[in-house]
Amino acid sequence: MSKSNSPNDHTSKKPSIKKKRKPSSLPTPVDVFDDGDPGDATQRNFRYQHAFGVILLVAGKLGNRPYVAIWCEQHEDYLAERSDRTFDGYQIKTSRPENGAWKLNNLDLKKSIGRFAELVQEFGDAINQLFFVSNTECETIGKGNTNDRLRAICPRLFLEHVQSCQTPKDIAPVFAPTFRNLQADCGCSEDILFRTLQKMDIILGPSRSEFEATLSHEHIAQLDSCKSLSADQLNVFRDHLVAAVHRASSLQVENPIRHLCPLIRGGDLDPKLTAKRLAVEDLVDYAAESQAPKVFQYVGKSLIQLGEPRHPTTLEQKLTAGGLADQVDYMAERERSTERHLLEDVQRRPERYPELMTQIEQVVLGECQEAHLRARRADAAYGPAMMIDVQDRLRRIAREETAMIGDHSYECLIGMAGLLTRECVVWWSPRFPVEGDPS
Repeated sequence: MSKSNSPNDHTSKKPSIKKKRKPSSLPTPVDVFDDGDPGDATQRNFRYQHAFGVILLVAGKLGNRPYVAIWCEQHEDYLAERSDRTFDGYQIKTSRPENGAWKLNNLDLKKSIGRFAELVQEFGDAINQLFFVSNTECETIGKGNTNDRLRAICPRLFLEHVQSCQTPKDIAPVFAPTFRNLQADCGCSEDILFRTLQKMDIILGPSRSEFEATLSHEHIAQLDSCKSLSADQLNVFRDHLVAAVHRASSLQVENPIRHLCPLIRGGDLDPKLTAKRLAVEDLVDYAAESQAPKVFQYVGKSLIQLGEPRHPTTLEQKLTAGGLADQVDYMAERERSTERHLLEDVQRRPERYPELMTQIEQVVLGECQEAHLRARRADAAYGPAMMIDVQDRLRRIAREETAMIGDHSYECLIGMAGLLTRECVVWWSPRFPVEGDPS
């Protein structure tokens, strides 16, 4: 019998197997870092410039530079206002180190000198000094190098020589062509360029890969109000300051007087101009940081005199009466360590004391008294329950309310509880006469 070829006859066909689709081997757009988009690198360069503005503010606050304010994107990247009402100009230029050191034939460096020359031509002696700042070094040629071509384009050698001259005619033949080329590129007079170069210097800024950490931990950390801050707190304050410089560098103006400024008969100071000025005293102070809420401040005098002798057995008697005999050594050691720690802190930031001492005492005393109220019983020792409650309370404060206690640690707070116990203001049991203590 022949096999049927009917379209309805499937006996001679192999069963079909549906092939599984292979999972896509293509990545999603967020699997691989996009190093071909220059947008984030551009933003980093702007942030570098804003970070250097914070460095100038901090230098003014520390007294390392006589700056009372900086003006952002006002004729220059920065005009640093000096206490004598003259100004230092700053040009910030970032560059990849692989592009090599800066030389006097680099276009960006020549443009910066041209900008400086315009500033000197327009404002004369109101310009004090001029600084070219970069994350990349300038070309370094030893004074003993005899290659005149390299010496002529070395920024340091060139500036040192020009600043040793009395007039442009004194410039040595090896540097004269460089001077003439710069004059042609800048389009200014010989005298203006000479005066500009007399005021100019070069600064090597932090690297682009580390400027965030450098700003937080080498500059801001030197401020008196920031010496005790944690790394996270320093970074938060850094970002607060960088954001302020960013706003001043933009055209963001929030002063409502801008809606009242007449165009023809003016007279009021332009709010767009005042928004560009950042005063050192108004900004570089952690205690005045606007993003932090006002800390509740206790008043009164300190209860504890650091370094003074105290009754030796008061702490032991009071803890034992509360059922905490096994905690005597623990509390005594915390008490001694806290006193030493606070004495060191007084030396480190004396401007915070005695107010901070009162603040810590009152915070700890309040928590101890509330815990005592909740734990006290007439029929049994309640010291252990009270101690556990106090520990929980003080840990929470050390973790969540650091500003209220001057950023001190939990160990300092529990030691303060020991000091207050010895001073007979904290009790772990019903009150009783303490043997040998006249107070």
